[in-house]
Amino acid sequence: MIGAIDLSRVRRIWLRAPNWLGDFVMATAAFARVRAAFPGAHVTVGMRPYLRPLLSGTQLFDAVVDTPRAPGWRAFWRQVAEVRRGAYDLAIVLPNSLATGLVPFAAGVPLRLGYQQGRPWLMNLGRRAELRRRWYQRRRGPSRRPTPMPHYYDELLDVIGLPPGGVHPTLAVTAEEDQWVADHLRSLGIGDGERLLLLVVGANFGASKLWLPERFAAVARAMAAKHGLRPLVLVGPSEVELGERIAAEGGCIALSRPVLPLDKLKALVRRGALMVTGDTGPRHLAVAFDRPIVCLMGPNDPNYTNYCLEHTIVIRKDLECSPCQRKVCPLGHHRCMRDITVDEVVAAGERLLAAGAGGGGAGR
Repeated sequence: MIGAIDLSRVRRIWLRAPNWLGDFVMATAAFARVRAAFPGAHVTVGMRPYLRPLLSGTQLFDAVVDTPRAPGWRAFWRQVAEVRRGAYDLAIVLPNSLATGLVPFAAGVPLRLGYQQGRPWLMNLGRRAELRRRWYQRRRGPSRRPTPMPHYYDELLDVIGLPPGGVHPTLAVTAEEDQWVADHLRSLGIGDGERLLLLVVGANFGASKLWLPERFAAVARAMAAKHGLRPLVLVGPSEVELGERIAAEGGCIALSRPVLPLDKLKALVRRGALMVTGDTGPRHLAVAFDRPIVCLMGPNDPNYTNYCLEHTIVIRKDLECSPCQRKVCPLGHHRCMRDITVDEVVAAGERLLAAGAGGGGAGR
């Protein structure tokens, strides 16, 4: 019971998922917590279509509704109509945008849970004084206090008294996905037993998070020569040219034609022996499968992603200007990334391999 609300009577749930790859993966523990707390309820997730492949092999939801980015009132009212048809008892809204909170409000969902973030009149759970601390997320100046996202989502679910859950991401890989990746790698001349170095060279966030291409190439050459790893460059649709340039310089292969969809990407990541990446979405896929990660942390605040670090080494320069959370360096020098050296990255990777974390294989 929360006030006058009996959660045992909740039968249909609308859960609005985060829109970004990394945030979505970090939210999967919250998805699992909701699923466990409402085993008999029908749980529908609203999510960006490109993220759908991440759910393969899981039983987290009973239905999936695409919520593509589509500006304009017509698209908004289509989403409202979709949610209204679902006749949901409870809406759990993980993103903090006004639009994601407005949809279940306009659809008439009676119970709505989400951080207020400028929309307190849209969220009607958690208003009791003793729940105020969690409903109004702690702030530092104009912005919320940086909290690892799995804990951030966990605190929200605490408001309605759900049984405790974990923070480790919940993902799965199907046999078909594994087979596709094995066949694809063989077609590139990569054998089943080869240990893979996965280089994630791009960043959708912005140019401020990019490490120098020639340094990625140098890491590829060093880890191949010293440890026999087979380097692969992973790219998104907008990073093909960058990835192929790094692959050519590093004497390795860019998985750019085709760019791997997320179901195939997660299968590949699970097979990796070591990942070198910025603070990117694929980093969290590696966390989900307990793969070793060297993470190059530039302008972003590490406190948003400090979770499940048992197999991760974060390299970060403590500068006066960081973390700035800016997409483009306002000072023009990108020192937070430029000051990270090839030798540091190689040494971190070697420590992870020596610890026995980089054997490849199935992971979780």
